[in-house]
Amino acid sequence: MARGGDAQLSAAKRAYRSAEAEGNRQEEARWANVIGDILKNRGEYVEALKWLRIDYEVSVKYLPEKQLLPTCQCLGEVYLRLEYFKDALIYQKKHLELAKDANDLIEQQRASTQLGRTYHEMFLRSNDDHYSVRNAKKYFKSAMKLAQTLKQNPPSNNSYFVKECIDAHNNIGMLEIDLDNLEEAQKILSKGLKICDEEEVIEDDDGRSRLHHNLGNVYMELRKWDKAREHIEKDIIICKRIGHCQGEAKGYINLGELHYRVQKYDEAILCYQKAIDLAKSMEDEDALVSQIDQNIGTVKEAIKVMDELKKEEQNFKKLTRNMEMARRTAAERKCLLQQNASLDRLIEKSSLIFAWLKHREFAKRKKRIASELCDKEKLSDSFLVIGESYQKLRNFNKALKWYTKSWETYKSIGNLEGQALGKINIGDVLDSDGNWAGALDAFEEGYRIALQANLPSVQLSALENMHYSHMIRFDNVEEARRLQSLIDKLKLAKTREPDVQGMVADCCSETETEGDNQLSNGRSDVSCSPVVSKPLSIRPKSYVREEESKDDVPLVSLLRGKNSVLPKTAGVAKPIISTTGTEASSRSMSRSTGSQTAVGRKRVRLILSDDEGETHVEVPCSRVRVRARPSEDVATSGEFLSRNDPSSPALEFQDVSPVASKCAISGCTPNKDESICSYKNRSSSNPRCS
Repeated sequence: MARGGDAQLSAAKRAYRSAEAEGNRQEEARWANVIGDILKNRGEYVEALKWLRIDYEVSVKYLPEKQLLPTCQCLGEVYLRLEYFKDALIYQKKHLELAKDANDLIEQQRASTQLGRTYHEMFLRSNDDHYSVRNAKKYFKSAMKLAQTLKQNPPSNNSYFVKECIDAHNNIGMLEIDLDNLEEAQKILSKGLKICDEEEVIEDDDGRSRLHHNLGNVYMELRKWDKAREHIEKDIIICKRIGHCQGEAKGYINLGELHYRVQKYDEAILCYQKAIDLAKSMEDEDALVSQIDQNIGTVKEAIKVMDELKKEEQNFKKLTRNMEMARRTAAERKCLLQQNASLDRLIEKSSLIFAWLKHREFAKRKKRIASELCDKEKLSDSFLVIGESYQKLRNFNKALKWYTKSWETYKSIGNLEGQALGKINIGDVLDSDGNWAGALDAFEEGYRIALQANLPSVQLSALENMHYSHMIRFDNVEEARRLQSLIDKLKLAKTREPDVQGMVADCCSETETEGDNQLSNGRSDVSCSPVVSKPLSIRPKSYVREEESKDDVPLVSLLRGKNSVLPKTAGVAKPIISTTGTEASSRSMSRSTGSQTAVGRKRVRLILSDDEGETHVEVPCSRVRVRARPSEDVATSGEFLSRNDPSSPALEFQDVSPVASKCAISGCTPNKDESICSYKNRSSSNPRCS
């Protein structure tokens, strides 16, 4: 963030030195706190920590215990931003304890909010930390309850209640987003905006900007493009008016993401260019600049894919014309197979760039050709791809219809792999539609079939979905532990004896192919920023029959029954582009670093822990991500990435997603989200600790 308060910082340091010389411990601690807050708001977290520790040491030695309230609050916030989660929890819990001792509801609400944010960030940074999401829910709900209590009995300064109440809605809304409960998130965030209107919060308020930002992302995931654009543009306008350069840049990243989703690539690049210009105007934002560059590169890759798709469409038209001439000749079957292969390529490319309407069109054409070929295997595949199209378009009723037809057809030909994967896809649709019990039943049935067919990769996919359901949807700790044990054993066995049918990948690709006649595996990862995700449609490998090698076999001969044969092993092509997250829960775009096999996206597994005090933290993520996403942490300032604080645990940083400068926002960027917090200087002109 650009430095504009050097004079203020110099004045605060002079006041601190004067108080220190006079031996005025209260003023010495207060000014150390003010200096720490100024530095924190500038993104200089390590330097801020130095001053806040001075504040803490002076307060502990010389001042009454209640003076530690603002000190602990600020220390907890800075440690959270640095992602020193253990240290953050120590000071935040001390903050809450002191607030309870003082019977201070405002400070209890703030402490609960910060604790919720820390546990939320721990959950997001680590793919295997269940107790963190449980505690995040607990503390966010406590913060909301305290905010409602304050509403009924407002303090003398009512702005405290309003700010914290708005932020409580924002936090819970973002947690719902991360748990893929988009409709619930939309309701909660909209309620936050309603409170802004009821309490007559000014239009250019940072709390409003965050709500608009996150609602824009929710509507984007819900494919409500007009509403998404409306909220994203309001976020940009507010940030511009209040001089929040970083927030404005991230707003443009979101707008670029929206244009990318609807294949408006020129507009997307313009938005990213505006974002990068803003990021370059700020200090210590090299990481943000680099990540926006990656997004621009991804859009350029998408333009290439779109060009390839258009060329393949021309090729398909040519094949269609050839087909008209080949009708009722020995070449008819060969032409149909060529069309089928062309459609597979079109399906793959359309899923790479999220062109789901085109994807659906090609999938339905594939169904017609499969019918002409009298090939139930290909027909089953086409049903599955149509189901995927509808699921991506969030038409869950139709997705369920087509996935069910696919499963029934696979069953009619005895294809156990197709049946198992079909059940997993059905479970995913049911989960997306809120039928969690039905989803779990489908996952369990998919696992049973995969076990019967001895398909380790599919077993693993089903087990991870079951684990997700028990852990996230039903909070069934014991069953999730049992399933995790099975998952670990299966992975160990697969490591010792690699599965020739394909290993489960880490879901970092949006899609993949297996040969010309293969269907694309149109899925994406949950993101390495460990947002919990659900697998989207997963497809069996293509099956090859003897008859298919004979291009001139009359179609009528295929009307007789055929026995299913073993699948052909095919190579897996790496995806060209991907986004960090599902297209249904996509973050901003980043390049994929790997490929994925025919077994679909897995859910993030969570290691269980019942002990809130157990701080098993695994911070680093294996890939850098830009997340122009509801939680606003597209990227962070790289200012502290190269610095190590000798007195804190040295953590490995990779794209540190900032925790909001707002006590209220989980995952918001550091300098955007300032909130009213506890301070030693209680005058109306106090700087705001976030």
